[in-house]
Amino acid sequence: MKQELAFLKELTDLRSTSGGEEAVRSFLKKEFLNLTDQVETDGLGSLIAYEGKKGPKILAVGHMDEVGFIVRAITKDGYIKIARCGFFFESGALSQHFIINTGKGDVEGICSLGPGFISKEFPKIEDLVIDIGCESEEEARELGVRIGDLIVPKGDFAAVGKQQKYLINKAWDNRIGCAVSLRTMENLKKSGHPNIFVGGGSVQEEVGTRGAVTMADKVGADIAFSIDIGPADDTYQGNREEGCLGKGPQLTFMDSATISNRKLLKFAAEVAEECGIPYQTVVQKHGGTDASEFQYANAGTPVLLLNIPCRYAHTPTSMIHYDDYVNAVKLLTEIVKRLDEEKVREIRSF
Repeated sequence: MKQELAFLKELTDLRSTSGGEEAVRSFLKKEFLNLTDQVETDGLGSLIAYEGKKGPKILAVGHMDEVGFIVRAITKDGYIKIARCGFFFESGALSQHFIINTGKGDVEGICSLGPGFISKEFPKIEDLVIDIGCESEEEARELGVRIGDLIVPKGDFAAVGKQQKYLINKAWDNRIGCAVSLRTMENLKKSGHPNIFVGGGSVQEEVGTRGAVTMADKVGADIAFSIDIGPADDTYQGNREEGCLGKGPQLTFMDSATISNRKLLKFAAEVAEECGIPYQTVVQKHGGTDASEFQYANAGTPVLLLNIPCRYAHTPTSMIHYDDYVNAVKLLTEIVKRLDEEKVREIRSF
């Protein structure tokens, strides 16, 4: 577990906002090349890795990008005005520590209302600035800040709780999905499987599942899994409708953009029960994932929303449970091992 936590820390500490996924792509490419020499990218920069030579194509990936901001202006007083790069809750951003990725290196600052701001209402994104300790636009530019630079939260990984299985950091959405894809391929390479497993990571999910479009077009999958985070509402309010941390991955019937294939979801649940792997079934009221684009490819692709429960998503820091990650890898491995031509044909037929 200690070694795997170090891997997850390294992966989530990487700074890769939508459109700037270079760091994560480079990291994952090295990891996948340890498992297969069939690693490529598409025209938008999504990473695609193949394991297996024949059989139906089974696509199962996360997305590499994380929510953040982009520099939209520099004030004459040296403050950095921002715009969203993916949906970021204003309430989570205020007073938090951010890093601007500039051409000259990292510039650190705090998300602020700026000097003298007084309001009884919570501020909007356009009210917020990044305070980098500069007194003029010229000083900010001397540090390398330019319009269009990407801004991400500063990582602060921690394993907490009695067994230290509650994991805190930025970017669980959705580095954890990329990790599940990688570890599943690792398992399948050892055990064997009757298909072509396609793992990797897409780009620009947080700004409209754009990388999923080109990835799906390039792969032409027969079955697709979007591995993402799903909201956990097991916080102090006592709501438990959408999933709990530590109770297993979520097999999600529906979100705002996708309805999972019923036969594929039923099959996944049967595999979980056969193998004694805990899981949760949920209906997600909001949000969407790469599955929303995967489902349109290859004359219609059966998809399953496989989510890791997560608290406080789309803020600078969120929380998952280590066991949910481990069980997601176990479950996806066992599902893919059983997806031979006959089973895929059954799921794709109506």
